[in-house]
Amino acid sequence: MESQPRHALKLDERHRRSPEATAMSGLRFAWPAYRKASADLLASAPLESCGVAYSVHDPRTDTWLVDDVESVAHSAYEHRDEVSATLRPAFIVEVANRARALGRSVVLVHTHPFEQSQPRFSAVDDRGEVALAGYLRRRVPKGEHLALVLSQAGCRARRIGTAQEVPVWQIGERLVLVSSAKSTEGSDVRYDRQVRAFGADGQRVISSLKVGVVGVGGTGSVLLHQLTRLGVRDFVLIDPDVVETTNLNRLAGAGPSDVGTSKIAVAEREILACSSTSRVRGLRADVVDANIAAELVGLDFVFLCTDSHASRAVVCQVAYQYLVPTIDMGTSITVREGSVTHISGRVQMLAPELPCLTCTGALDGNQIRREMMSPERRASDPYLVGDCEPQPAVMSINTTMASLAATMFMAAVTSMPGQARFQLYEGVRGAVRPTQARRVEDCVVCSRRGALAKGPSWPLPVRPRANNG
Repeated sequence: MESQPRHALKLDERHRRSPEATAMSGLRFAWPAYRKASADLLASAPLESCGVAYSVHDPRTDTWLVDDVESVAHSAYEHRDEVSATLRPAFIVEVANRARALGRSVVLVHTHPFEQSQPRFSAVDDRGEVALAGYLRRRVPKGEHLALVLSQAGCRARRIGTAQEVPVWQIGERLVLVSSAKSTEGSDVRYDRQVRAFGADGQRVISSLKVGVVGVGGTGSVLLHQLTRLGVRDFVLIDPDVVETTNLNRLAGAGPSDVGTSKIAVAEREILACSSTSRVRGLRADVVDANIAAELVGLDFVFLCTDSHASRAVVCQVAYQYLVPTIDMGTSITVREGSVTHISGRVQMLAPELPCLTCTGALDGNQIRREMMSPERRASDPYLVGDCEPQPAVMSINTTMASLAATMFMAAVTSMPGQARFQLYEGVRGAVRPTQARRVEDCVVCSRRGALAKGPSWPLPVRPRANNG
């Protein structure tokens, strides 16, 4: 018979110090789950409070995905006062059984309501978690379980029963590391003018993020120049194409001698020329292939710079399913009877509580189907006729959209003010305007009933295997 677990959570002045974590692998809360949980549980002050989240753990990227935290009912406490809270053993048994049935990991949450700074686990917490961690490992052996402590100033998380901390991120229209106090370390002098704008902490966040760029052609190549100069140091680049002569009018950094070279190679060369210490992982591949799409799920931020509906459908779902904030952008020039009639562009952030590309009607189902096919299947399909004509493209318009995307990124990850998360560009009028779109209730991509925070427990709309990459 299993020993009955005891969970004693008590305020204690003796705390352990541990290194600050900055990588986004860790505990990811879909907005507004973290803020709601923190407000609900701390509202019971001066009493300590507890909560439970059932997270999807992805062991490949070491991330835990959470879209809701359940407050513990009063009847589940065995003891509760201003400095401690003890949960009934029967309740812990129920939690373990539910996690096992769901195939999820347990995140046990409690508050230190009197702490005015970043909270730390107490010695009493340490002792109480030992037996609890052993019990959860036996009852839910496939799970990796966490403990999370909240205070008015933030939070701290760790693998339960250990000293191994994990960062805690809140992901929505802003990407916020909520488990870390502000740093006092200095910044690289090359970023002095930026630090004067959004502060040293903002610069450190930018430099700590692992950023993916899908498509390094017209908009992507320009964007990479801007991101590198902003201070992004760690890139994953995905693009299947080589440089063609017709690309040279808009591919930043490419010259005639690059024709026939992969666009990935040109992009990597340009990044390293600007910042020789940057890390670049380049994949000459198509993101719609399952093994390549998997490269995105552990990233901190993604930019979607393709004109392919299939790739946008895949990356859009990754954004919500794995809580990887993404900015999608595109341009269009309409020519009729030899004259330009419309110049337009769009920049849209994809993250929890923001509408996805399905909600905004930005995806063409027939085009997705076409692009997902192999060339042989596409040629044999009686409903698909002809090839898509190349669209007009001008570097200055691509640069406009890349700049809007980079500025939106700054507003999402630093203190730089900026509320727009969906912008439209009207080139003929010379206007950039923010716009609003409604999320579709029960959307299969961005709602809790759909793919939101489902991680590897939910399928991605990808080709099953690839012969490239």
